[in-house]
Amino acid sequence: MAIPGEQSGTDDVLSHEKNWSELPEDILHLFSRKLPDISDFIRFRAVCKRWQLSAPVNDHPPQLPWLLEQREDLENAIIRFYCLLSGKVHTFTCPASHRAWIKGPAYRYLFAYLLGSSQMYLLNPLTRDQIYAPWVNVLGCPDYIGPDLIAGGDIVVISGIKLNSDNGNPRPKMMAFWRPKADDWVYVERVGNSANAFYREQYFSNDEETGITSVIDIATKKIAYQVAPPVGINPLLEGYTVMVESGGRILRLFHHNEAEPCHFDIHYLYFGDGEGKPCWVKITNIGDQMLFLQYNRGLSICASNFVGFKGNCIYFLKYGRYLCRYDIGDGTTDVLPCPFVSVDSWFVPSLV
Repeated sequence: MAIPGEQSGTDDVLSHEKNWSELPEDILHLFSRKLPDISDFIRFRAVCKRWQLSAPVNDHPPQLPWLLEQREDLENAIIRFYCLLSGKVHTFTCPASHRAWIKGPAYRYLFAYLLGSSQMYLLNPLTRDQIYAPWVNVLGCPDYIGPDLIAGGDIVVISGIKLNSDNGNPRPKMMAFWRPKADDWVYVERVGNSANAFYREQYFSNDEETGITSVIDIATKKIAYQVAPPVGINPLLEGYTVMVESGGRILRLFHHNEAEPCHFDIHYLYFGDGEGKPCWVKITNIGDQMLFLQYNRGLSICASNFVGFKGNCIYFLKYGRYLCRYDIGDGTTDVLPCPFVSVDSWFVPSLV
């Protein structure tokens, strides 16, 4: 007689095996929401039809940014990413990237600028989805063409010089804003030339020479505020400024290039009660947020969505080669493994 809890033979073992495809859909959905790497989410959906239906692509789990490798050869259609979470390199053959500069950082889409033409488009390298942008009346260097922030495919910003002038007047410096669902670009005369961020219909542009931040209302095309640089921060110091929306606030980070050990000065834009002028307020903690910076742009991600990651940290690219993590709390910097010789920007992968 078999002892309760023991298996009497091979047949009994097989009879006790579970058919995972028959799990309730709500349980399968919970499992799918715990997959922090989009590649695992894709494999989950590929198991069977039932698993696919339980994990709709428009309800995938939060994703850590992937690191985009800088492409030296634009003739090929290969795009490579490094996943910080898994330590794996993902390689995609994407015909739409042939002869195209690929820019970020971005959510869902990268920004592609076709070499030797005026053609520009948003590109999702996972789905190969493309959204073509209308012609833009701004001439900019390819190094500066690209999205300052595409939050859910929300907005694209290009800085440069106006191509066509009126009545022979000198061509002004311009910024052009475009939403994927819009028919055309919105043009605003440029007031800044460095770090940028976009939040709640306002564009925040920092001038690297003066340190003044201009807050531009997209609807009116006018400057709503001009904010003096933080007290004690000399814009001519050796370093660079990054602005990023994080947890509903606009943060301004100044990275001291020559400082050893590494150091960031962090401020948030305080608007007050509406009666006084906005100003920068210094902070030493960003809570549960992680910042992913690239040159003068960045992304903010909630750390509590990812096991093994903690908030109050800054991930940044040093000299375009080294991937580093700065702990704001204790001021330490770690150099992290990265398989790429040169890196370009961050991309948050998405299937929608």
